[in-house]
Amino acid sequence: MKKVWVSLLGGAMLLGAAAPGASAAENSVPDPTQLTPTFHAEQWKAPSSVSGDNIVWSYLNRQKKTLLGADGTNVRDQFRIIDRTSDKSGVNHYRLKQYVNGVPVYGAEQTIHVNKSGKVTSYLGAVISEDQQQDATEDTTPKISATQAVYTAYEEAAIRIQSYPSVTDNVTEGSQDQGSVSQDTYKEASNNELSISKQISIAKIANLEPSVEPNAELYIYPDGETTRLVYVTEVNILEPAPLRTRYFIDAKDGKIVFQYDILNYATGNGRGVDGVMKSFTTTASGNGYQLKDSTRSSGIVTYTAANRQTTPGTILTDADNVWDDPAAVDAHAYAIRTYDYYKKKFGRDSIDGRGMQIRSTVHYGKKYNNAFWNGSQMTYGDGDGKLFTFFSGDPDVVGHELTHGVTEFTSNLEYYGESGALNEAFSDIIGNDMDGSNWLLGDGIYTPNIPGDALRSLSDPTKFGQPDHYSNFYPDPNNDDEGGVHTNSGIINKAYYLLAQGGTSHGVTVTGIGREAAVYIYYNAFTNYLTSTSNFSNARAAVIQAAKDSYGENSIAVISAIKSFDAVGVN
Repeated sequence: MKKVWVSLLGGAMLLGAAAPGASAAENSVPDPTQLTPTFHAEQWKAPSSVSGDNIVWSYLNRQKKTLLGADGTNVRDQFRIIDRTSDKSGVNHYRLKQYVNGVPVYGAEQTIHVNKSGKVTSYLGAVISEDQQQDATEDTTPKISATQAVYTAYEEAAIRIQSYPSVTDNVTEGSQDQGSVSQDTYKEASNNELSISKQISIAKIANLEPSVEPNAELYIYPDGETTRLVYVTEVNILEPAPLRTRYFIDAKDGKIVFQYDILNYATGNGRGVDGVMKSFTTTASGNGYQLKDSTRSSGIVTYTAANRQTTPGTILTDADNVWDDPAAVDAHAYAIRTYDYYKKKFGRDSIDGRGMQIRSTVHYGKKYNNAFWNGSQMTYGDGDGKLFTFFSGDPDVVGHELTHGVTEFTSNLEYYGESGALNEAFSDIIGNDMDGSNWLLGDGIYTPNIPGDALRSLSDPTKFGQPDHYSNFYPDPNNDDEGGVHTNSGIINKAYYLLAQGGTSHGVTVTGIGREAAVYIYYNAFTNYLTSTSNFSNARAAVIQAAKDSYGENSIAVISAIKSFDAVGVN
């Protein structure tokens, strides 16, 4: 059959079609992935008197001339450690960010890795140039408020959302009126001292109700040879259609200088969608039971939107704890399965690594052909029964979507261009490994009346329209796919498959090391080594270094990792 263009999206939605509506931004600055990280393999050991975080500071101090271009710079003024983790190999992983005058630099992130003997084994990161640092230092005072930036983003979204298809047949009367907020209301809300979320609620900006509390953060944004002060904010709404767009707004004149969509239209006991009986933890409540598991950190809770466009909706209940809602059964059971997968395999406590509650909502909209992670929870449509069945009915889809949350809390790979394709690939890899039955993705829910059909194949990406070699990289000339994030993920998927399973591709033979070792290396590389603007070349370096740190410099894992990227043309 001729396949429609379907992709699991980062952030993320499943069904793709060209995103409607034109962007209000003129893309007057380079895209947010412009700071390409550089990779350095190291074998530097700090003096024996230095330990813990001081190893990192000593290393940065030693490298400051190379990194920052000035010997006199105090590295503690320009870098901040924002996260620390360790893995089962005893390697400590540090994630840092560059600051100028106390303002973070967008995309200027670093990862540094220290083995159990105290040696720095690698660095991956990007910093702005010495001239850009000087330019940024001159003025870090915004002329518009964070609230004004939020208003600007919501007003643009209100205009654009009018062309989006509604999720339900009956859109509420309020959401049909997409007018701009009045200037009087705008000025009043902008000048008061209420929180942004309360101002949004009071002003009813363009009748769009935020589903995640809005905020705007001030950044120094690289702009060619110079820099620009911007606010970065998001519009995250559910009505009249799901939308999650990231905006970059000039903090001096209030203009939108770049934007891109993270959600895209491109695209007890109980039997699940597959008819299999499943057992899962619920909670007794009154005379019945709630679809709530309180035994895993902050809990796993499943709600129903009852075919409306509200989340989280109403918590699901049942009188006898034998559940007869297949979509709810699978959403709950597979969320538990995802939590257990991360906990047992990687020692990760939920999506954020700190016990975050996992919330899912089923029956969103009417015959809604999508599912998405909106930054705080999972939402599943029921599908139309032809192109898709219930979206919660496939463990690799659930694992894929929730892994977008893991990425958001770790490397936070920018959902644009090569970093966006890496974001997609990581979700594919984890979702597929969580299922573990084949090398397909989405085969449990896609075209339910066509046996063997699927969304994607990790073993043969070309089967479903993706490249398996960098020479066939899709440039996305019309930029209707945020720089080809959906299509180009096939290149990384193929590299992972070859590392795990082995085989010959484009004349290069790779010895497989097994799923278990391969997925551990990729998880470690993507969560600990990469930064938000990493590209395919950075991913190669990160995977190889993660293999070295875990299995040894000359191990078969390292040799196979090198050859797997050779086979897909990524240098």
